[in-house]
Amino acid sequence: MDSQIFQVIDEMEEYVSNCKGKFMSSTEIVCNRDKMEEFLRDLRRKAPEEIDKCRKIIARQEAIYSDAKTRAKKLLDDSVVQSDELVSENVIMRRAYEQADEVILMAKNQAQNIVDTATAQANELRDAATQYMEDVMVYLENIFDSSSKQATDHYTALINTLNTYAANIREDHKQLHPEEAQVAPIAEESSEQE
Repeated sequence: MDSQIFQVIDEMEEYVSNCKGKFMSSTEIVCNRDKMEEFLRDLRRKAPEEIDKCRKIIARQEAIYSDAKTRAKKLLDDSVVQSDELVSENVIMRRAYEQADEVILMAKNQAQNIVDTATAQANELRDAATQYMEDVMVYLENIFDSSSKQATDHYTALINTLNTYAANIREDHKQLHPEEAQVAPIAEESSEQE
């Protein structure tokens, strides 16, 4: 069964690998937000389809189980009819009971085997579908947690860098007029003497 969800994830990976790198960064990329949201909408839309496929498979298993029960009942009914027809004579009747018991036991064993197999397959499919959805959700959570942390780290680094540049520019600006810083105290002294 080819998974539509993994197809979307493959498209996302291909899109991310084709995105341009962010200026002066070897780990960050610039991507189109609308495109990423489109991928997420596809995943939300296709997840129920995948689950529906699993439900259909389980329904098929239940049909097999129902068919097995019907066949077992028919075998049981047939054995009852055969035993009723052979009641007339003692030896034949004894043999008929033995055959009926064998057929009933065989039918019960076959029915139980079919039921056990169908139940095991249905449980495996349900577990596989649940694990599959769990893996997809964990994968997506990791992508978004990582992206969010990277964006926060880079935003903090950018603010710190801008603050450092601003402090350097202020300092450089003060150094353009060093005489103003020295003249101001002298002017204050002369006004005090007057």
